[in-house]
Amino acid sequence: MIGRPRTPAALLPALALVVAAGLAGCSDDPATTPAAPSDTGVVHLPTSAAPTTDSAGHRIAQLPAQTAPVAMSEDRVRGVDYSYLEPVGWSRAERDLQPRPDTLLQPDDDGVRAFIAVEQPIKVGSHSLAEVVEGLRAGFAAKGRTPLAAPERDIAGYHAMGLVVDQSEQVRDVYYVVAYTEKVYAIRLTYDPTHPEALGVYRAVLDSWSWG
Repeated sequence: MIGRPRTPAALLPALALVVAAGLAGCSDDPATTPAAPSDTGVVHLPTSAAPTTDSAGHRIAQLPAQTAPVAMSEDRVRGVDYSYLEPVGWSRAERDLQPRPDTLLQPDDDGVRAFIAVEQPIKVGSHSLAEVVEGLRAGFAAKGRTPLAAPERDIAGYHAMGLVVDQSEQVRDVYYVVAYTEKVYAIRLTYDPTHPEALGVYRAVLDSWSWG
């Protein structure tokens, strides 16, 4: 049986401390007229590609795409001013983490090395979400980690920025950080990247999020 990931407390900086430390021409040339297309009748559509950097210019980690739907129960996990659906096969649990999360889920299967934790929300006042995430990034960098970005997304109508932090080849943290009512919420997945199924569960939790 594979044990659950044991994450040393030293590798998990308190969000409040990390954020606090990190928060201490026009051309004169005339416009050109595009040439008429020579192949009349053929519509050329612009190509699109996934962004490689986030809005702050940090490189985005290429995380596996979700390939299978995730079954969600009708039970909602409720925390401080938020709730989300509980995935089937996952349950609320207690772990020896410092600081203690507001809510935490882990798989019922002991062989699945993963958990989802919502850190205690902290007040950030007038600081922007980008400033908070930069503070968190700086805190990880000070501990010798090299955080990458996760693709930006909305969480229940509020903009969220992401971080991906590899603690080892077997332990990866994915954070989505979102500001709501002048408080910041960091929603973290810790999992074994060689078994990315938990990433789909994490995304489903974020998709089911509700505020208030």
